[in-house]
Amino acid sequence: MDFGSFDYVVIGGGTTGLALATRLVEDPVVSVCVLEAGFAFKNLGKPNVDWGFFSTPQAGAKGRSLYLPRGKGLGGSSLINLMTLGRGHWEEYDAFQTLGSPGWNWESLIEYFRKSETFAPTAEEMSKLEIEFNPAAHGTSGPLQRTLPKWINAVQAPFIEGMKSLGVPYNPDSASGNNTGMWISNHSIDSHGARSSSASAYYSPNQHNSHLTVITSAQATRILFSSSTDASGNLVASGVEYRKNGQAHTVSAAREVLLCVQVKDLSRLSFTNVIPIALGTFKTPQLLELSGIGDKTVLEAHGVDMRLELPGVGKNLRSYSFLLDHFWSPFVSETNAKYESAEVLKDPARAAQEWQIYEKSKTGMLSGTCSTLYSFLTMNQFMGENYAITEQMHTSLHPSVEVIQKQWLGANEIPFLEVVLFPGFLPIAGHKPEDGKSYSSIFLALTHPFSSGTVHIASSDPLAAPAINHQVLDNEVDLNILVNAVKFARKLATTPSLSAVFTREVLPGAGIQTDDEIKDYIRSTVDTVFHPIGTASMLPRELGGVVDPSLKVYGTSNLRVVDASIIPIHLSAHIQATVYAIAEKVTSHIRFVLVIDLDCIGCRHYHS
Repeated sequence: MDFGSFDYVVIGGGTTGLALATRLVEDPVVSVCVLEAGFAFKNLGKPNVDWGFFSTPQAGAKGRSLYLPRGKGLGGSSLINLMTLGRGHWEEYDAFQTLGSPGWNWESLIEYFRKSETFAPTAEEMSKLEIEFNPAAHGTSGPLQRTLPKWINAVQAPFIEGMKSLGVPYNPDSASGNNTGMWISNHSIDSHGARSSSASAYYSPNQHNSHLTVITSAQATRILFSSSTDASGNLVASGVEYRKNGQAHTVSAAREVLLCVQVKDLSRLSFTNVIPIALGTFKTPQLLELSGIGDKTVLEAHGVDMRLELPGVGKNLRSYSFLLDHFWSPFVSETNAKYESAEVLKDPARAAQEWQIYEKSKTGMLSGTCSTLYSFLTMNQFMGENYAITEQMHTSLHPSVEVIQKQWLGANEIPFLEVVLFPGFLPIAGHKPEDGKSYSSIFLALTHPFSSGTVHIASSDPLAAPAINHQVLDNEVDLNILVNAVKFARKLATTPSLSAVFTREVLPGAGIQTDDEIKDYIRSTVDTVFHPIGTASMLPRELGGVVDPSLKVYGTSNLRVVDASIIPIHLSAHIQATVYAIAEKVTSHIRFVLVIDLDCIGCRHYHS
């Protein structure tokens, strides 16, 4: 059954998908259809909102398969993430351009970070939390609501003093291009204490727009292409095949009519029936491969007819991997009983009390994520001079990315470790808190690991999960960084300000002391931070890239990827804010070309 024809078909109503769709329908002559596999507003771990992926067994994690939640529903992962809004270092965004994508740098993206958000801290908040507001870095009228925490755990003050004593500075303005040091977290939570997601921020205000159609419970299974190519021999996307309630359906993307006028580069006008993909780092390469775009060997192995050979989908031409993520391991300590931790919420009476506080004033422990202090450390801040760059080190990174990361290692300007204070016992497989005790955890995460993996179809069945292999900790560099991170956490716990707070090391535990013992502990506890990127990288095609700087898939005239899978190198940041900025930037580009160029040739397309 053919559902109909629209100017734009957006596959995935997630973080970028809804931002794209609602921005596009700001033009009153544009029609957009969003296909979303899930429903809206459920809970983490439930199949209606979470794809519930697992990695393949990871040798670097003692054969464990890692849980990989991905949002499934209107709002996507913005419904299930921890709502952190952080930005990376300006050099990390400039690296996009260095890797071959002109116009993708910090200076160009800051406009779209601002466009996506509303951030209006009060003078009282800025004074109390030592925050500096930079109007050149923040937006005050965007859809996404950005706020400061309404509740601070008592351990935070001595934690800050402990970090300062080890040479980690406090950063009052982490969003202006330098995120090193400690800073108070910002969250996608509105002034009423509710989650601000792409569903609430972008979709809800536009849900009655007659030009916007959303089809839920619609799982895209294949991109459809015209039988003929364009003048340059590129594939032309004509629609999308999807399943809903067990039935197959299609939706078409209408083609523009181009008048034969004297234009030097007609390809610049070819922005008709574009299909932005917002499925994310795991589903995007799967759908491309199911549609016949990818590595010939992978497609043939699963009986998929190849339409376009593009080996960079899921990995690059030289078999270097493209799936990048952040990896973490915990340090957990029992805490002096006078410092309350998240464990108090196990008491029904106390949980009810906190709920009443939240309902009345939108403050208290339930008003945020509990983690309110983030730190991003350069190598010398947590390792001192006790590290060396090994030129011949084993790595699965793309060679161009590896060169940049090695430069960052030596420069001591880019953060390589994320340190987060969590006032409680972090959920760790095989370990549980004891009743009646308080805990504090230190979250230790690699921001620029030298390990990377792949995502490919596991079968030709579009409803089957893809094969996701992170190749976690497949090199000694990553492992040694985490070993030194654990040692740093131990040193931090014994600083004068924290020694009376952290009373007993629980994990790794006093019995684990040698480097080999710590490495074994890390392999037993390592997990991902759920920040996957890179499986459809924005790189030159000859280097294994999948999309060009306009995010158009190489070899197609009108198929774009707009999600975290296009990010070619990782950031020292939780990626939510960045993917919103990417969506805003690309949408502005599409709308500019569509409106200005079509006006120039005297033709506007009106959807009937």
